Amino acid sequence: MATLYEKLGGEKAIAAVVNEFYDRMINDENVSHYFRYTDMDKLRKHQISYFMSYALGGPNKYEGATLRESHKGLNISHEHYEIAIKHLNGALRKYNVPLEDRVKIEAFLRSVKPHIIHK
Repeated sequence: MATLYEKLGGEKAIAAVVNEFYDRMINDENVSHYFRYTDMDKLRKHQISYFMSYALGGPNKYEGATLRESHKGLNISHEHYEIAIKHLNGALRKYNVPLEDRVKIEAFLRSVKPHIIHK
């Protein structure tokens, strides 16, 4: 059975989705403040690696900071997390990711939510 990484089309396709997601986030006045002092190139590369290696079953082993460490001090609210999920779903739809796969990705995001919000 193919992993989500393989089904989505590998690194190039995942990079397109991640870049679209961050474009949406930085253009949304409700959440753009989280990225004001962030090196977006570095963040985008990290997320592409993270999605490839962990969330989507890619070939690389993830060895970065934990979600809790990465989001420490951001104090991301429940509402802002939901905005992020909405934007990721929009990016996935833009690249015609099937509903079944979008649901799996959203389920993963919801499973890690306690490690991200209010940290």
